[in-house]
Amino acid sequence: MDSTVLLHVLLAARRRSPTRLAVRALHIDHGLQPAAADFRKFCKTYARRWRVPLEVAQVQVPRAVGSSLEEAARIVRYAALSAALQPGELLLSAQHADDQVETLLLALLRGSGPAGLAAMPVAMPLAGSQLLRPLLGIERREIAAYATVHELGYCSDPSNDLLQFDRNYLRAQVLPPLRQRWPALARTVGRSAQLCAQAATDLAGQARRDVAAAADGPDLDIAVLRRWNSARRDAALRAWIIQRGLRVPEQRHLRQIHALMEARMDAHPQLQLRGMMLRRHGGRLVLASDMPREEPVRRLPLWAWQQGPLLLTDGSQLVIAPDAHGDLDLARLPARLQVRFATGGGGRGLRKLLQELDVPYWQRERLPIIGKARTNGKIGQLLAVGDQWLAQTVQSTTQSTRRGRILWRDQP
Repeated sequence: MDSTVLLHVLLAARRRSPTRLAVRALHIDHGLQPAAADFRKFCKTYARRWRVPLEVAQVQVPRAVGSSLEEAARIVRYAALSAALQPGELLLSAQHADDQVETLLLALLRGSGPAGLAAMPVAMPLAGSQLLRPLLGIERREIAAYATVHELGYCSDPSNDLLQFDRNYLRAQVLPPLRQRWPALARTVGRSAQLCAQAATDLAGQARRDVAAAADGPDLDIAVLRRWNSARRDAALRAWIIQRGLRVPEQRHLRQIHALMEARMDAHPQLQLRGMMLRRHGGRLVLASDMPREEPVRRLPLWAWQQGPLLLTDGSQLVIAPDAHGDLDLARLPARLQVRFATGGGGRGLRKLLQELDVPYWQRERLPIIGKARTNGKIGQLLAVGDQWLAQTVQSTTQSTRRGRILWRDQP
């Protein structure tokens, strides 16, 4: 009913528009229930009747054990809507004031903060454009009255009657007595959502400034984070993680991050966090991908560096490039080099050197070590550590006529 009314209103606006607004309809078929065929048929019938171009997108909703089917369907739906948007288009959806009440109550029951209690915004960025919710201040009873006056047919979703879904339970069992007691419920709750949205915007601005203040490159300086109280520190951590493309961490994750920050300096604590790995390196918090990578081969062929780059099995490559201002004397470099990874040997001296170079422990096993070749396949004299260190014997001087530098192009 809501979407049908919204489309009818848009078509009325199109008739009145001097520029003749372009309107088209999208229907997402989740394929989760037998009634899906009826939904498609209804949409096609009204699209033909009202002369509206219609696109039907069929999606597959993953059913992971322990995950919310509603949440999985929402993610897939918005991905399909984003993909369907064309340049210059705005996406309008028909969520209304009663939907806003349900969203806020669900956030409240999850223990959300101001950002969650802001519920749904009237406008939000989507796929380089915007998603607009023009009916968000209109109650469902008003939408139903409009549908009756204009004799609009609509198709009801039978899954709305299934009370195992939290939103349906609130709609059927909780909200009717609340609305009977407080008839203005939708308006007052909507007002609270707007106030929370304003507070969330202010807090987000402060959190972004704090992330900038604590930033050490892409990492965060733990000493700076410790200056702030727990609430301010948590806000900065949330903002930092969101900026890296992750979802908002739960409170239990933030407690784990606090424990990680307090670990011993010589410890190597880490926390897996939804596709990323959070680690502590010295006085910094580091967020890196935890995607599995191919285990590097420890024994590599001799590298004739003048013939081109050496491709390593983890996707990275070594290049020795001419550079008039480079720190490497090419004339001192053997024509053939032996390359190993840092975990392939080197002893205490190499470990000490890696510590002095401040190479994070989780990166050391993929750091290429370059040295003179020996007949037994082992590295002789150590000449370079990736692109981070050069032995004095191959460093350029004012007398060097052929200079260059080592480039290690690591692929994430």
